[in-house]
Amino acid sequence: MSNQTRNPIYGFLTGAGVGAALGLLFAPRAGQETRERIAQKASRSKDDFEQFLEERREAWHEARGNAVETANMTKDEVTDFVRFLFEEGRDLKSRLAEDLSESAESLRAETQQRIHKAKQAS
Repeated sequence: MSNQTRNPIYGFLTGAGVGAALGLLFAPRAGQETRERIAQKASRSKDDFEQFLEERREAWHEARGNAVETANMTKDEVTDFVRFLFEEGRDLKSRLAEDLSESAESLRAETQQRIHKAKQAS
């Protein structure tokens, strides 16, 4: 986690803990009961925080595993990928050349028709 993300989370959790503790201290209960409730709340907050950290660790390990898996393409996989790209490039070149040839032929035929019509009109 970055410091920008970590600081607000820790601040929020600290503030929530302090607020809960102050609320319990000023509640109209006996001292022993208040101390027990504070201990319970602190224990729950600690458990929640540990669970939060464990979830973040799991998410980090998953993201890291995906990045490592992607970065570890074998030589054969890279070779196959490059071969595929070259074949696609050749196919694209062929299709473009064919389209260009057809367009040029069509333009030439159209130009000849216009020249023929212009000669007949003169």
